[in-house]
Amino acid sequence: MKTVLAYDLGASSGRLVAQKFNGNTLNTKEIHRFVNKPIAQNNHYYWDYDHLIHELNDGLNKVDFPTESLGIDTWGVDFGLLNKNGDLVTKPFSYRDTHSVPYVKQATNQIPALKLFQQTGNEISPINTLFQLMAIQDQYPHYLSETHNILMTPNLLMHALSGSTINEFAIASTSQLVNANKTWDQDIQHTFFNQTLPFAPIEMPHQIVGNLTNHSNIKMALVPGHDTACALSALPIQTPNAVFISIGTWGLIGKEVNTPNTTIEAFQKGFTNEGTSEGHYRFQKNAMGFWILQKWREEWKQQGLYFTYEQEIQALQAARPFQMFIDPDDELFFNPTSMTKAIKKYCFKTNQQVPLTPGAHIRCLLESLALKYAYTINQIEQITKTKTTAIHIGGGGTQNKNLCQFIANATKKIVHTGPTEASSIGNGLSQLRALGEVRTIEEGRQLVANSFEMTRYEPQNESEWQEATEKFQQLLHT
Repeated sequence: MKTVLAYDLGASSGRLVAQKFNGNTLNTKEIHRFVNKPIAQNNHYYWDYDHLIHELNDGLNKVDFPTESLGIDTWGVDFGLLNKNGDLVTKPFSYRDTHSVPYVKQATNQIPALKLFQQTGNEISPINTLFQLMAIQDQYPHYLSETHNILMTPNLLMHALSGSTINEFAIASTSQLVNANKTWDQDIQHTFFNQTLPFAPIEMPHQIVGNLTNHSNIKMALVPGHDTACALSALPIQTPNAVFISIGTWGLIGKEVNTPNTTIEAFQKGFTNEGTSEGHYRFQKNAMGFWILQKWREEWKQQGLYFTYEQEIQALQAARPFQMFIDPDDELFFNPTSMTKAIKKYCFKTNQQVPLTPGAHIRCLLESLALKYAYTINQIEQITKTKTTAIHIGGGGTQNKNLCQFIANATKKIVHTGPTEASSIGNGLSQLRALGEVRTIEEGRQLVANSFEMTRYEPQNESEWQEATEKFQQLLHT
């Protein structure tokens, strides 16, 4: 029996999950869970680093059983700047901060957007590490002059717990600063910063890199640092040309490819290429997930409206279908002061009725997410010239059975869901590989299939969803 610990941090919450491997199956148990959200300070959004470290240690202090190792995965693009003493130069900025937006235009005036995409494989997005660092260089140049190490977020947290200074490939590949050789691109750095920045070196996952400082009996494992890379490695995909969707705060839709797809069509349609646990790539679209609903819930609570998950489902089912649609990826919904006002503005702009009840809001969002995911999958088929054989959904979104059924309806394809905690399970599988207990990704995926219940959804109500698809696509092209 081997037990490993997986810290899986998303952009709204974090969890510590223990995973026990008996040689045939994997059992999981949540040890600790906490809220994670940016804090507003001095006209910026930062991650509450002290809070995160407190919660990481709090969770580890709850572990009262023998365990082999710990791995950490998080969201992408964000990072920390460390000085020569290994301390933070500043609180880590959050990708929700808009200070990086003006630097996209500045950067693409120096390197054309298509060339930058082809050089890094990454979609040109202001949240990317490159543009955040450009904003820091312009607004706070002393931060970079004091920096001796740049670590992506999961590796920053690893440093806090173990002292290791390594950047893992999958998380580094979200930065717009890594080239096809899987190294930090020096040409890009010299173009925008007139120097080589002190990024810690990139290494591949599935290895032990030390021990925890305060729990020296626990090994520190380097796992895929990006939660989507972890989730993908835990999905029991057993057919070629399957599409994956990882649904949490964000919705990430894509497929596994051996090399980055940097065609003009991929660039024009907003796709990106990010690393997998195997050193290959996820050709994917970074889309909206439950962020909009999370913000609505906050606003409803401020109005004295409290809903359980079951009450949300009842409200959804009571609302009439296909009354209005939104493009969930419209910039209106990225980080508005009021998400309720944002959907009103969108509906007015597109000459649609405004949802009036919480149920109508929820139905509008879930139908729109399903239709947008179907639209994206159709683009993937066109760009890669392959037909999707199956859809595998992992992450917290698997618990929303209405959304999963809507996705099957909208895509007219079989949908397989599970496991729910795909990111933390993929994290644990990587540790088991580092420990020599699991040999390959295929072996790990079979272990998941043997250990967790999966759900299958078949398409329903084809004519109604076809009509909705046509209306939704008209909306996207207006």
